[in-house]
Amino acid sequence: MTQLASDLMSLSSREKRWLKWFGANGKLNLGWSCYVNRSAYQDIEATFEGIANTRVRLLKQFTRSVWERLEQTAPTLQNVSDSQHLDILGLLKQSLPEASELFLLDQDNMVIASTEVNHAQQSHTQIKAATRARAGKFLHGPYKDPITLSLGATTSKFHDQMTMMFYLPVQCETTCLLLCARIPNDVMSDLIQREAGHIFNESGDNYLFMVESNFDTAIQPGIALSRSRFEDDTFFLGENLKQGVKTPFGVVSIKEHTELEVMFTDPSTGELHPGVRETIKKGSNLFVKYPGYSDYRHIPVIGKGVTFQLEGSDDRWGMMCEGDVEEVYRPRSIHFTTMKLFSVSLISALFIQFLLLSYSGLPLWANLALSCLAALIIGALFSAKGPAKTSRQLGGMTKVIRGLAEGEGNLTQRMDLTRLPPNEAGNLGRWINSFIDNLDQIVGEVIVSARQVTTLSQQMDSSNREAAEAAEAVQEAANDSLSIVQQQAGYVTRANDTVSNMKESMDAAVQGAQNQYLLVRQSTETIRDVVQTSADSVNSLSKQADNVG
Repeated sequence: MTQLASDLMSLSSREKRWLKWFGANGKLNLGWSCYVNRSAYQDIEATFEGIANTRVRLLKQFTRSVWERLEQTAPTLQNVSDSQHLDILGLLKQSLPEASELFLLDQDNMVIASTEVNHAQQSHTQIKAATRARAGKFLHGPYKDPITLSLGATTSKFHDQMTMMFYLPVQCETTCLLLCARIPNDVMSDLIQREAGHIFNESGDNYLFMVESNFDTAIQPGIALSRSRFEDDTFFLGENLKQGVKTPFGVVSIKEHTELEVMFTDPSTGELHPGVRETIKKGSNLFVKYPGYSDYRHIPVIGKGVTFQLEGSDDRWGMMCEGDVEEVYRPRSIHFTTMKLFSVSLISALFIQFLLLSYSGLPLWANLALSCLAALIIGALFSAKGPAKTSRQLGGMTKVIRGLAEGEGNLTQRMDLTRLPPNEAGNLGRWINSFIDNLDQIVGEVIVSARQVTTLSQQMDSSNREAAEAAEAVQEAANDSLSIVQQQAGYVTRANDTVSNMKESMDAAVQGAQNQYLLVRQSTETIRDVVQTSADSVNSLSKQADNVG
């Protein structure tokens, strides 16, 4: 036989024998239920494993999506003037409906821009968190913030002052800003509760608790970090935490909200209950066997515990996905109920035949006829209470699936949980509800993404039109510049022609001057020769005159 993960849980001898004998949560009732359903232990383990893994994945996906939106916006903030910050935050708010406020902090932790105008130019109160965030993106919370309460609910119908704050440093030219997103903690709680997705709708509860608090060391391990399903009477008509849950060891209650008020302890010992204790100790824990363990309401529960760390958070969290032992093992398999009904029917038929043969005094043929009649009646009752009933239950589920497949895909349809039988058919109905709820959530995310894509497409279209207009203006300016350049080129060409003509004229003038110079030079030389000849003649005449004298 395959070993179960539940066999590895460390329970003390007292924790293994803590149940009272009688009652819905007593040893007799729960012991029989667990024994009858012992073959389902492995399936129950897989169920809680799947629930826990899905919830952790949803938390991490949501956290990543918030960071992605902030990181996509940061470069835009770096390249615009301060007057445009508010417009950018407004666009970001449209793509992040879970946030109740988006704002920017300067180096002095003053709100310089906010989607809530009344908060602008106010000092941020969480100085320690802002200081930590300047070293790198930071997810702070949950913590109490009256501003969150005053802003009202966003995408969750629940709302209080518990807050998750996302801080992303944005390095500008001269300063480092902080882009902040305020998200109510109830939004995070909704991710792990997924009411329509609860397989154990009466008692199933998924809750977060602190494992290791590195930012605020005053928060103790085991303290609640999310809203409990039993916080009020929204989902549970029995005792709730706001009214007070009575236990043999006192009353477990809250004043305002589950977060940071409830410590997940066993009321009988005042210490962390075994599920939380073993999860913190080992990093994960799974237990689905009898007798369960006491939760903070002192009710026997089973479930899965995991630890994880969200992106940007300095703390390590834990999550428990639990259900009451009584509800989880209340169902009886179709095989069990059918065989029980068949056995009762068969014994009834044999008993009737025995009575007829022993006390009726009728002939054999009459006893045989009455026995056959009784067998037919018992067979009809067996069919009505057994196979026919199961067939009707499956038929109802088929109608819902057919409506989804062939109708308009109305994802608001759900199986009526109050009419689901406590057997495999009922389990199938609950899983169908969970599937539809998950599908509805995925489609919702697709719709939101499609709207965001449409908005971005419109913005891009507007930007493209502006770019086209700018390009046309640039082209017109380029054409004008080209025309001017062409004109200048014409002027330059004409000037070049003029210069060429002037050069030719100057060359001709130079050549003429050279020719004139040569002529003048020749004439000068001729004149010089004549003058020289004349001078020689005069000198000769002078000498002759001297001789005559």
